[in-house]
Amino acid sequence: MEGSNEVRGGIMARLRVGVLGLNHDHVWGNLAALNDNELGQAVAAADPDPRLRERLAREHGGVEALASYDALLERAGLDAVLIFADNRASAELGVRALGRGLPVMIEKPMAADLAGADAVLTAARKAGLPLMVNWPTVWRPALRHGLMLVRSGAVGEPVQLSHRGGHAGPREYGCSPQFCEWLYDPTRNGGGALVDYCGYGAILCRTVLGRPDAVTAVARHLRKEGLPAEDNAVVILRYPRALGLLEASWTQIGSEPALAMVVFGDAGTLLVHQPKATREGEKAGAGRIQLVTAGGSEWIDPPALPADERDGPSYFLSRIAAGRAVEGLCAPEVGRDAQEILAAALRSSASGREVTLPLTAS
Repeated sequence: MEGSNEVRGGIMARLRVGVLGLNHDHVWGNLAALNDNELGQAVAAADPDPRLRERLAREHGGVEALASYDALLERAGLDAVLIFADNRASAELGVRALGRGLPVMIEKPMAADLAGADAVLTAARKAGLPLMVNWPTVWRPALRHGLMLVRSGAVGEPVQLSHRGGHAGPREYGCSPQFCEWLYDPTRNGGGALVDYCGYGAILCRTVLGRPDAVTAVARHLRKEGLPAEDNAVVILRYPRALGLLEASWTQIGSEPALAMVVFGDAGTLLVHQPKATREGEKAGAGRIQLVTAGGSEWIDPPALPADERDGPSYFLSRIAAGRAVEGLCAPEVGRDAQEILAAALRSSASGREVTLPLTAS
């Protein structure tokens, strides 16, 4: 893969980026980050909802607002696209964009189901183009440094890895009506709280422990009125010598425990303490790492991430400009395997049985 920046007038031109979908609230912070980056700029965005196009005009007046995805995909002069639609539409749009020769950054979890994730990954491989799955937690220094410490042997061999994600529910968290509309729709979302939050832990387990042998899950609708999907879930990943524990909740009061990851090893325990945002669009606070061994407890302040890894668009653009593959937590293969874990969890909860991997067609 070669870099795609062109030189215009003796200077390196910024990559021209289109945005497909505005009904995923993560889009607004990413749009701001994109337009603050010297490597690229948003030139057009498409969404059928006029209210979202009006917001785009207010906040990003220089970005052309289009009413249809087709109009954006047919627009000449694009170098890449970011996708912020609902989970099902995002996978379909990713396949179409890659088919038109456009590198794609797609907001987590990649798709509404495993078939969608496989379709996007296949399209990227066929086109030979970059595909990135953007997980917002990846750009937090404490989590990244904690992962590095675990992988370098700071806790010995990992025995358990746990992750919990939760809030009081999308509406209570301050998500927009357009975002809530599809988050509460299991067809467009792929599920409920499990799909929303367990993917964050799935990519951590996939990175530290690999693909699990089997998945057991209990996902239930316990409290939320008018929600045709699960509002709480617990998922256990079984490995030959380890376990993964993923928890999700849309009924949690407060932001504690503020832990981005806990890894229990045979030589120590590592906790990533990460103050959480309390509303949609709010930035999480600075995090710290606690490393506990037989010799005592040590607190570690993580180093800052490189400038090209401060947010999703920065990493995406830097990879395109340098002609380098997307790696690590945002790699499409990791996203695909996380989607398989989510699919196995939903299948396990529905059947009441452990589900072995790799998945076969249901």
